[in-house]
Amino acid sequence: MANRIFYAVQQVAIDGDGDGTYLAVRGVQSVSMTTTFNLEQAFELGQLEIYENIEGVPNIEMTINRLLDGTALAYVIAAGGYANADSINLASQNVFNVRLGIWDESVVDSAGQNSTDAANQVTVSGAVLNSVSYTFGVDGNFTEEISLSANNKAWFSGTCANAAWADDLTAGAFGSNDDAPNFIGGVQRREYFDKPNCTVPSLIPEGKNRLQSISVSADFGREDLFELGQKGPFAKVATFPLEVTCSIEVLSSGGDLVNATVDGCGDIACTDGINNLTNETIIISLCDGTVIDLGQRNKLSSVSYGGGDAGGGNVTQTYDFVTYNKLSVSGTGSLVGD
Repeated sequence: MANRIFYAVQQVAIDGDGDGTYLAVRGVQSVSMTTTFNLEQAFELGQLEIYENIEGVPNIEMTINRLLDGTALAYVIAAGGYANADSINLASQNVFNVRLGIWDESVVDSAGQNSTDAANQVTVSGAVLNSVSYTFGVDGNFTEEISLSANNKAWFSGTCANAAWADDLTAGAFGSNDDAPNFIGGVQRREYFDKPNCTVPSLIPEGKNRLQSISVSADFGREDLFELGQKGPFAKVATFPLEVTCSIEVLSSGGDLVNATVDGCGDIACTDGINNLTNETIIISLCDGTVIDLGQRNKLSSVSYGGGDAGGGNVTQTYDFVTYNKLSVSGTGSLVGD
């Protein structure tokens, strides 16, 4: 029995198209999993103690956080491929499986994970995407995070190992010393933000300059659909419209320069208009080939101005944009396993 589980003995893989072929997710920094058993209480007249604690449908939530480094994006794998990742609607419909393998720490210094099966393994079946987020900042690494939701999981060593979707072990895709980023520059950081091929909202006075951080996120807001004669949901559908947000922080050079008036700045509403905002295009591009396209209908939902206090800090402006049902994600990482 192993003494512990740490980063070098874990590996997560996704079967994005349901054909039983799992692709190891590269650059993973953390994996977390929470299982909730939904209980409903029934009581009765004449008895204080509970009549029955009814077990409902279990819910499994898993979150995968990884580095952006030129390898296949977790969102693309979970969406079922690049074609699906180009459409948030297709990505939301894809159903996939995930496996988390755990090796014995005695094989950490060998190529054991490249040839042997995991010592233990949990398989999450019938998973769907819950959310996705991307974070780019001047400090630290660029990261991707996806969360998924499912109603079935089985440990290979448990009583459910004979389930068709959990009846075998997945061999490791790489050992402890032979894996590396695909991009020649390595892990993406601030110097690999591809400014020439990015499009930021025109209302930001600094344009593409002095950008401090950008975060993009989308929540699929799942709803379980049930039917008589079946305990579990027959579908876990996304609740459209799906909100996609983008937050851009800028080191200020002269204020946010965003006007906010009730009737607009024009003299005549019929000819000058009374709105403060216009649609904006947002496209984030990295040197490793990652492109996140939020389309042309992003609108500013808020702008904040702060900092620059007497303690010596600098003023920053944060522009928060929102759009709906538009998220296209692409990259250059191969979806073919080792």
